[in-house]
Amino acid sequence: MAAMEEYLTTLELSKRIKMTPGTIRNLVYHRKLLKNIHYIKPTPRKLLFVWSEMEIWIYGKNSDSDNQSKSLINI
Repeated sequence: MAAMEEYLTTLELSKRIKMTPGTIRNLVYHRKLLKNIHYIKPTPRKLLFVWSEMEIWIYGKNSDSDNQSKSLINI
C-alpha cells in the first residue's frame, strides 16, 4: 500500500521551511510554485502544499537539471 501524501497549509509550510507565509504566497503568485504540482487549491482561498514536491523543489532531488535550477536552495 502506498504511503499517504502529506499536505501542509501555508502556515505549516512556513514553519517547516523557515519562510514567512507572505514569501510563500509571493512564490505562488510569481509561479515559482505550480498549482497541481507543488500545491492544490481545495477552495478558492485555501492552498495545501504537497510536502514531497516541496522537498524536491527545495533540495533539488529531481534529476531534471531544469527543475534543479528553479529550486530555492542549491545544495
